[in-house]
Amino acid sequence: MIQLTAKILEKEEVAPDHYRLALDAPLISKDASPGQFVHVKITSQYMPLLRRPFSIHRITPSGIEILFRVVGTGTRLLSEKRQGDELDIIGPLGHGFKVKENTFTAILVAGGVGVAPLFALAERLRQFTEVRILIGSKTKTGILCLEKFEALGINVQVATDDGSLGIKGVATDLLEDFLATSASPRLPIYGCGPMPMLRILTEIAQLYSSPCQISLETNMACGVGACLGCVTKIVAPNSSSNFEYKRVCVDGPVFDAREILWR
Repeated sequence: MIQLTAKILEKEEVAPDHYRLALDAPLISKDASPGQFVHVKITSQYMPLLRRPFSIHRITPSGIEILFRVVGTGTRLLSEKRQGDELDIIGPLGHGFKVKENTFTAILVAGGVGVAPLFALAERLRQFTEVRILIGSKTKTGILCLEKFEALGINVQVATDDGSLGIKGVATDLLEDFLATSASPRLPIYGCGPMPMLRILTEIAQLYSSPCQISLETNMACGVGACLGCVTKIVAPNSSSNFEYKRVCVDGPVFDAREILWR
């Protein structure tokens, strides 16, 4: 983990209210792995006070990229930054995806901007295995990185709530259909997206005995485990309450899906 000032090398609006920033941060990228995140100080002003966490979208020799959606004051201010501006960032933070090389096909499942950490993962996985990504969103404008995944030679399937692109449905519908017809058992699954999607994803993975890792999306105040503001319930059979709390920022954001206590 290191704190540094990173210059914005590129800025792109990839979809309405969705932006990609390339940051000059080789000292972070050299130690980063897919699934980790950076904590970004949006402005030197008093407000917004807290840093914002962003998944590492890509890892390159020159730095990292982040992909985000404008949802509030912090991300709106970040979207107004320009190429050449500088950001105070801390990273890489958290635990990323555990990648095994002895697999035939890896399945990535993304909901909306949950596609952000899965692109770096896809770039890593495709070096030694076939990769398939299933992307879901409310409408076609929320389907991100489609062409970039295809350019990597990755099989992409899409689902939208309104049927404006791909099948009418959700990403987990695509997953269930694929697993039901797959001749390969226990394919590894990696997911990121809204919590309701991840819960269904976990249920499907357990049904097909597939190992599953998920990246949790949550608010993080400190990003280093001090404030205890981002805890999630983890199954703990030996505990009197049958669960314990773990901090998403330091124990995650990537967890084995079987660990999460969903109820």
